[in-house]
Amino acid sequence: MFWGVKMNPRIKSVALDFIFGGSIVAGALLIASFLGPIYGGIIAGAPLRAGSVIFLEYLHNGIDSATRLTRGVLLAMIANVGFSIALYLCMPRLGLYKSFLVAGAVFVLILAPLMKLNL
Repeated sequence: MFWGVKMNPRIKSVALDFIFGGSIVAGALLIASFLGPIYGGIIAGAPLRAGSVIFLEYLHNGIDSATRLTRGVLLAMIANVGFSIALYLCMPRLGLYKSFLVAGAVFVLILAPLMKLNL
């Protein structure tokens, strides 16, 4: 029973993962409101977020799956550097929406060749 409703164990697991992940995002925003956006950004980009996803993957599917997920996190983190730089440079000039489009394209352009490497 989850809040009085009988749920499929997988749905219950995903719901709990969603609450856990959401609390990390909310925590980063709360820190940003108290200490400033740079500190909130540090929390948002910290290994805490990726580490918690890897930990939850381990709990659900074991060490091999968590190890493969970690490879994906590593590749995404490399591409995230390009995304963040592009967003930082473009936002003052292009505004939020266009900057996210440019930064998303940069992310894909960096990630695509990395996916072909056998890291």
